[in-house]
Amino acid sequence: MLEIRFSELALAEMKRFIQLYEEGFFILYKDSGIWAVDAIIDNYRQSAKRISEKIFSEIEQKLKNEKVLGRKENTKWHELSFYADERLVVVYFSDDRENKIRWIESIGIDRKPIIF
Repeated sequence: MLEIRFSELALAEMKRFIQLYEEGFFILYKDSGIWAVDAIIDNYRQSAKRISEKIFSEIEQKLKNEKVLGRKENTKWHELSFYADERLVVVYFSDDRENKIRWIESIGIDRKPIIF
């Protein structure tokens, strides 16, 4: 088993995705006049946290083993795509075999559109 570590870039990408997710719903509901707007926004914040935990958990699960099924060789990093719930997640990673560390270099997450 390899130790999974996340680069600053990968963590920043996850943080940015969660911020945009929360912000999108905040902007959508903040001036809506709905009496339960605080509860709705809080629900989306909790949802953002669950999504984040799910993605990190899936990354750990899929990339902790020496061999990664479905990975693609890239010129700089390896690539792995998978779905976390209904979101496509693309992870770029590199290996430090000597120290048994797998670095998550970048994370891309497909956003679902907000439908009115």
